[in-house]
Amino acid sequence: MSSRVLGLYRSLERRPLGRWLFSRLVCIKAPYFAGIAPRIVDLRPGHGEATIAHRRRVSNHLGTVHAIALCNLAEFIGGLAT
Repeated sequence: MSSRVLGLYRSLERRPLGRWLFSRLVCIKAPYFAGIAPRIVDLRPGHGEATIAHRRRVSNHLGTVHAIALCNLAEFIGGLAT
């Protein structure tokens, strides 16, 4: 993981709304992910956890989370963790 990215995350994670802010900053840098509004739960070298809220914009016609939204979430956190 880039030491700049991890350093920024570590400096923000301790602050109120720090994880939310870091997630938003990543979405500003890579706007493709803004549509799913991911939230980082944990991030360290080789490990990452993130969530998305079950909202209409990430739901399919059956009312479940769309597979592509989950793929986007995996790409979001996988890219940060590696």
